[in-house]
Amino acid sequence: MNKFKSLSKNALNRLPKTPGVYAFKKGRQFLYIGKAVSLLNRVKQHKELLHLVEQLAYIKTGSETDALILENKLIKKYQPKYNTQWKDDKNYFYVGITKEPYPRVFITHQPKLKIENWKLEINYVGPFVDGKKLKQTLKDLRKVYPFRTCKALPKKPCLWYQLNQCPAPCLPAEALAKEGFFPTKHIEAYDISNIQGQEATGSMVTFINGKPDKNFYRRFKIKLAQKPNDVAMLKEVLERRLKHKEWPYPDLILIDGGKAQLNAALKIKDLRATLRGVPAWSRKIKDIKVMSLAKKNNELYMENRKEPVLLKNLPPEFSNLILRARDEAHRFARKYHHLLRVKKILNS
Repeated sequence: MNKFKSLSKNALNRLPKTPGVYAFKKGRQFLYIGKAVSLLNRVKQHKELLHLVEQLAYIKTGSETDALILENKLIKKYQPKYNTQWKDDKNYFYVGITKEPYPRVFITHQPKLKIENWKLEINYVGPFVDGKKLKQTLKDLRKVYPFRTCKALPKKPCLWYQLNQCPAPCLPAEALAKEGFFPTKHIEAYDISNIQGQEATGSMVTFINGKPDKNFYRRFKIKLAQKPNDVAMLKEVLERRLKHKEWPYPDLILIDGGKAQLNAALKIKDLRATLRGVPAWSRKIKDIKVMSLAKKNNELYMENRKEPVLLKNLPPEFSNLILRARDEAHRFARKYHHLLRVKKILNS
């Protein structure tokens, strides 16, 4: 640790105008330790303490952040009489990473943390001064490199797994291989709205990382002849949507409907994916998962599965997200359908 340079309090003006840590002393006792962007300017502000001081001391640092970290260490070491903030065991922020097949990542104030009942080695990264920025950084990092944060493994995968932000060590490998049908990072949900085929509309709403993103909402005025055929209308909407390769393709397409709607969506997807001359984006279409949700019992139909799955039997985080996406698509389609009906009435 760097050593203090001492001055008499009468030589206060000799303090540098640089970042650093300063100390007020009386004999060998430390009365107060602080940090500053400018040592000279900050020390001059301590008018009430200066009359108690016999000696000044300081250490220059390269930045205010370095001064903040050094101040913390010195306060803990010398326990100054008039400092109250950093005398306890709390420290700046560190990121802990456990050494195990699926490492746990967590934030702590105590880099020597002992976790009860854990016989694990933990690596620590830090210190970090700004906890808010640190949390945001880890949040962004998790989207690229999924990691685990739970202390104890749950009985079934949580929302972080559904968002592709956790490797889900709680999910057995066999189940993961069979049920990898939860690509919920980027969802597009579709619905059709019409009255006996009149003023038919289609909607596409987009959820990214569990939240609606209205920048990617789209609405379609159905061009099909005015007949009450929801399946044909759905095929038209999906055909028109998949031609737009400039729109980011989703991980999952969710259709409002049952087996017939699912088969119609799969037919359009397969047709677009097998077109020749466009191998790059046709492969992306092929990778899109398709599901349909029947309203009556909230039965979820999925490709490559003969029988539907009841939504209530799936993890609540996933089922709630699916319901939100379905309901939002329904709302958006009805809103556009209502707008077209009003325009028709006004023009008649």
